[in-house]
Amino acid sequence: MPTFRKPSKKANSYEILNNNVDYGSRTIDRMPRAYCDRASPYRGRVEFGEKTRRACGSVMSFYLCACKAIFVGDVATGKSSLVNRFCHEIFDGDYRGTIGVDFEVEKFHVLSHAYSLQIWDTAGHERFKCISQAYYRNANVIVVVFDLTRAESLMNARRWLDDAMKLNHPGALKFLVGTKKDLLDDHSLLAVEREAETMANDLQAEYWSVSAQTGENVTQLFQRLTALAFDSAVQRLMGPNNPVVHPSGNSLLNLYFLKKDEKDKKLKKCSFCKIN
Repeated sequence: MPTFRKPSKKANSYEILNNNVDYGSRTIDRMPRAYCDRASPYRGRVEFGEKTRRACGSVMSFYLCACKAIFVGDVATGKSSLVNRFCHEIFDGDYRGTIGVDFEVEKFHVLSHAYSLQIWDTAGHERFKCISQAYYRNANVIVVVFDLTRAESLMNARRWLDDAMKLNHPGALKFLVGTKKDLLDDHSLLAVEREAETMANDLQAEYWSVSAQTGENVTQLFQRLTALAFDSAVQRLMGPNNPVVHPSGNSLLNLYFLKKDEKDKKLKKCSFCKIN
């Protein structure tokens, strides 16, 4: 949506800023490619799984919980700038550090199904660490952000990921993202990326290199993590070990009616309690 700014105190009209978000980027019909195949534990996932496509092609719609993605990393690595570039198509070089946690929600259409991405932008400063860690739990995606121009921020990536994984399932998707790509020349970037790829393989995370200032690879990163999270969520839903899904018949239909029955029972119970 367009953002408006009043040009002066005396003027009554507003001018439209050139920072409109491309909402077409929220539609995903094919699995986006990884930035670097050799630095990705998900390199084999070049397309959505068969179960996912079968489920999305069924007549009955299904419901998935929103994907929770947490962004962690050292202070001033560009986490907020990365999020703001994608969500609002803006870049502020004088942006002040995050206090505690910032929160955004982006709605996608993946294989024609609605899917929400919750983006939790956490503070990197030590004094806010206790506050930030309170929001780490139950993340589907963990994004560790480091500054390509600061080697120490890459070295600290392991600690940030370890802290986040203590409060999350081992199956959470992991990404290692280097920011401020525009500040390095090709030779320096190549040297840093080699180290980053080694670190990503060590952490079993997918490596990305982005620039919030120019927007390079930002949309592709968010599309990739959203698509992978959607694929994982649907396959878990359709899996044989899911106690909610009945083993026989159309599992999506069974899931739909089971959810509906549970909802109806709760409504009846609440109505009964109110009457009596």
